[in-house]
Amino acid sequence: MTYDLVSLSIIMMIAVTCPIITQLIPGKLMPQTVLLLVFGVIFGPFILDKIWVTKAVELLSELGLAFLFQLDVVLGAFAAGFILRFVTPNGNHTLNLKLEGVGYGFLIPVFFVVSGASIDVKAVVANPALLITFIIMLLVHAVPIFVATTLDHRVNPLDPQDKLTVSLYFTTALPLIVAVTSLAVQGGTMHQTTASTLVAAGAVTVFLMPLLGGLTSKLMKGETRLIAPTA
Repeated sequence: MTYDLVSLSIIMMIAVTCPIITQLIPGKLMPQTVLLLVFGVIFGPFILDKIWVTKAVELLSELGLAFLFQLDVVLGAFAAGFILRFVTPNGNHTLNLKLEGVGYGFLIPVFFVVSGASIDVKAVVANPALLITFIIMLLVHAVPIFVATTLDHRVNPLDPQDKLTVSLYFTTALPLIVAVTSLAVQGGTMHQTTASTLVAAGAVTVFLMPLLGGLTSKLMKGETRLIAPTA
């Protein structure tokens, strides 16, 4: 019980602190999800060992995963939602706001912090080739998106630099990577080392892809201005 209280107390402090830190960072370069993962790594069992992934913490983390993807994976949540809809058939705006506040303000941060606490930093550092491979694979994911936007015959198609920027931005899929690797590790189909490296690669892309997208957009627009005929 003590471990549960200590772990949840630390997670709650992280959940409250991360949005404030994110707003204070110039340019908002650090997304909140990445910050939650970083704090999870720091306070997790592989570094400071202050957050213990107990059964109670795992339950809240799974609820956060369900809320993140709007999944009623817990039968009790489904039953509670059914009863609430029966009691308030037209919905209750105030209640919905409170439920969303609990989900987005606490349960989802719990999920990301617990996921960060499960990352084996030493294993990631010990195998940089695997980390680079995963990052390159995520970069390759931008190719079909670019092709799809190129084949889109709309009245107002995107410019080439905008297509490239959109493609790079769409490769950032950190929440999905964290969710899938967490489920794979729990199911015994993926080793924790591989999952840690995948999540680390996803966190890197959150910084790298928007940076590359903005840089390529500026470079391509600058070249367009240089070759444009002058009046």
